Amino acid sequence: MKAGLRREMIFCNSIFWGRLSAFAVFALSASGFVIQAAYAEENSFADKLTGQWGGWRTTLFNQGIDLEINDQNEFWGVPVGGSEPTQTYIGVTTAELSFNLKKLTGLTLGTLSISGVDIRGRPFSNKPLYVFNQVSGIEADDNLRLYEVSYDQKFYHDRLEVRVGKLDLSRDFMGSETAQNFLNASFSWPMLPDNNLYDQGPASPLATPAIRVKYQPSTRWSVLAAVGDDNPIGAGFINEGDPWNQNQDPSGTRFHFGTGALMFLEAQYRRDDVASPGTFKVGGFGDTGRFPDQASLEMRHKGNWALYGIADQMLAKFSDTQNLTVFVRATGTGLVDRNQIVYAVDAGIVLNAPFRRANDSVGLGFGVGAPSGVLARSERRSHEIPQGNEYHLELTYQWQAWPWLLIQPDIQGILSPSGGVVDDDGRRVHDEAIFGMHSSVSF
Repeated sequence: MKAGLRREMIFCNSIFWGRLSAFAVFALSASGFVIQAAYAEENSFADKLTGQWGGWRTTLFNQGIDLEINDQNEFWGVPVGGSEPTQTYIGVTTAELSFNLKKLTGLTLGTLSISGVDIRGRPFSNKPLYVFNQVSGIEADDNLRLYEVSYDQKFYHDRLEVRVGKLDLSRDFMGSETAQNFLNASFSWPMLPDNNLYDQGPASPLATPAIRVKYQPSTRWSVLAAVGDDNPIGAGFINEGDPWNQNQDPSGTRFHFGTGALMFLEAQYRRDDVASPGTFKVGGFGDTGRFPDQASLEMRHKGNWALYGIADQMLAKFSDTQNLTVFVRATGTGLVDRNQIVYAVDAGIVLNAPFRRANDSVGLGFGVGAPSGVLARSERRSHEIPQGNEYHLELTYQWQAWPWLLIQPDIQGILSPSGGVVDDDGRRVHDEAIFGMHSSVSF
């Protein structure tokens, strides 16, 4: 795995749960005061903590200017497994400013957007957990960085959409709407591209210079294609001192061209049956860059590719808000000599509106990632323990306490972390039980 030494914030259990309790009490007590004012305004910004800004927000929005701010915070405790018990805080604040140029100028123009992220805390999935993919989708190196800069324009009666700039391609490709209910990063950005592409691929908090085209020939069908630089940071593929390479470009302002091109193609079909709607996707990506051999890091291979399929399907509808939905996603590649993960599968089931709470959901997810046989044979020849499959489980509940406040308790289990990897002291990393609490506030 792309892993190395990581700084860890290790708190004692009393401090961890003390901060967690204090955070929950503060969020709930503060929200009780503000929510009355938000709903009293009875406008489209009632789902924002800061409301209408005394009318200025509505005025700016009507003129074509919008500012979205979201703050996420997570506390994680790992009392069992890994190389050692750990407690960790991570957080991220995302701000996006967009300009609707058609409203601003009266011309037939699109939307210009710029966003940035402030990432806090310390990553803990590489060490001491030693897992293939991050426990959390917001886990990243501690930085204040530029995220995306994009221009969107629609043509041909809005059937054709072009987006160009510094883009997070995970927003358009390989995604499952149902899987977004879960916190483990493998459910948002799959394990295969995360481990096999440069800098874990063009996924949050990284973006890459790219152009994305979307064409909708009908209401049911969509075709998406994108081409961009395959190396968002512009650093080497392997960096033991900085495994995710994010600190090689901490501000996110490097626009790199030169390693290779990354191309995506995806077809989507939407089944609009009222009783059982579903979305089905098939696609793949190709990369023209050079990738290290799994047996010999000095050897490089030209090119890379993978294929994938995704299904989101409603199984049962109990009321207008309550339904049961499942998802399945499979990714795979035939290039076992240059890829650490050769196939991965994740799946889950989500009950929306449990306990008659329209905006809540409860989900159970499962995933598996399989490493390359070339890597396993190399490890056997070196008299190391060969890596096998890693399995992850997640049980989560999304509680929409207020329209602008989401609280999400979460339990995860990692079986055979990184397929049975050993830690820096040569000891096999044990199966892990992970407990977390996530909050998301929309300002």
